[in-house]
Amino acid sequence: MPIANCKRCGRLYNRAGRDICPECIRQEDAVLLEIRQYLKKHPQANIYEVAEGTNATYEEIVEFLRDGRLILRDNPNMAYPCERCGTLTQSGRLCANCTQVMAKGLGHATATLHRDETQGKRGKGFLSR
Repeated sequence: MPIANCKRCGRLYNRAGRDICPECIRQEDAVLLEIRQYLKKHPQANIYEVAEGTNATYEEIVEFLRDGRLILRDNPNMAYPCERCGTLTQSGRLCANCTQVMAKGLGHATATLHRDETQGKRGKGFLSR
């Protein structure tokens, strides 16, 4: 196993997939559990209220949401800005509109690459499948 420094505390640890050490993982899990318990008691709370009522920061809560570690089903006020346009969203890194725009652009780029490949045009670089 590779040895790495923990992203949060700087300690050395045997890296097994995450960028933080086992102790910081335990601390994160405890904070995540506290957030979930708070949301069960206060389903109408927003991110700022949750941060104030728990040991979590606004940034930690948003990161849990973006990473999918905190899933909101019954908490309509837990919204944070989309990384692309700033519109409020409740899951992932992008809002629904930006996700559609990105998917459409990716589809168009894929179709263009496929068309160029089938017509014998060679671009710069490699296309792997």
